[in-house]
Amino acid sequence: CGITVSAPSWSDIMCGVWETKHGVTSNSYTGSDYNTYPYFPKRAKEILPNLYCVQVTEWAPMSDNVYNDGWDEKIKVPDGAGTPTAAAAVEELANPELDCIFVYFDAVDLAGHANGFNPNNPSYISAIEGVDTHIGTVLAALYARPNYAQENWLILMTTDHGGIGTGHGGGTDEERKIWWIASGAAVQHQEITGSDPGSYQYTGFPYFVSAVDNSVLVQTPVQTDIAVTALHHLLYETGINPEEQPAWGFDGKSWLSVFSSVDETKESEIALYPNPAKGYVTVWFDNSANEKVTYSVFDVAGKQVTAATILQNNNKLTLDMYGKDCGVYTINILVGNKQFSKKFILQ
Repeated sequence: CGITVSAPSWSDIMCGVWETKHGVTSNSYTGSDYNTYPYFPKRAKEILPNLYCVQVTEWAPMSDNVYNDGWDEKIKVPDGAGTPTAAAAVEELANPELDCIFVYFDAVDLAGHANGFNPNNPSYISAIEGVDTHIGTVLAALYARPNYAQENWLILMTTDHGGIGTGHGGGTDEERKIWWIASGAAVQHQEITGSDPGSYQYTGFPYFVSAVDNSVLVQTPVQTDIAVTALHHLLYETGINPEEQPAWGFDGKSWLSVFSSVDETKESEIALYPNPAKGYVTVWFDNSANEKVTYSVFDVAGKQVTAATILQNNNKLTLDMYGKDCGVYTINILVGNKQFSKKFILQ
């Protein structure tokens, strides 16, 4: 992360730009420019105005001091409350019209300030375990949605900063290092084995202003990627990729393609996103030998509905299924002498 305090960090996460653009450099929120660089739900509604988006937060300034954020409802619960926060999220998830929800639990930060941001601190670990339980409650409500099997949810989890001793706000690795996790139908399941799956070693000062190696940074998950990835997911069926919209000025990048891409060591695999789909469908497959690719799509009755040959050096194709009948389809892909096949649902 950049500045290791909450307001700048959450602004990085929700706006997809660093503090040099959104202007928030302290928890006072002074200098904010959310009109130019709004929260990602506001950007989503520029394209899909009927989206219904909700925020549930235990930290009041995130609700009171933020504007142009695109939330239809902003729910404040007592700081560190936990159970009421989860209950509010569960209630919102029961709404079939809900498209996007953000939930913030503050207990872990409060425990770190009280007794230390340290895994050897029992109260810190207890706070983590408590929040983990509340997240389980929220996820159970998500999975219990009546139409969940026909919906396409992407879950992104992150923290706003690290900590050292009982504080944060400096530029140490302990304060700057954050994690974020993605889960969903399109995300390949991977196990964290203890090694760092992706970290950017930062040596500049002040935070994030100098000494940034962009060639390394572009390969690393960072806070500003959250908003861009979430927005890309919300807009996927429109064919709009936020990274390709220069007017929006994002500093972050979308990891949606990385989530769904095929591990080229597993030659029999094919990945498809989203599934179910409403229009555009993207398919990833192994083409490490850079061979010619042909594909065909068949409906449930075996009738071919589309087919084409695409150039070599491709391991991805995007289908435009708008206007096709709802139902189950099968795509067959021939790459050299390798054949891939996968079913998908069009809603």
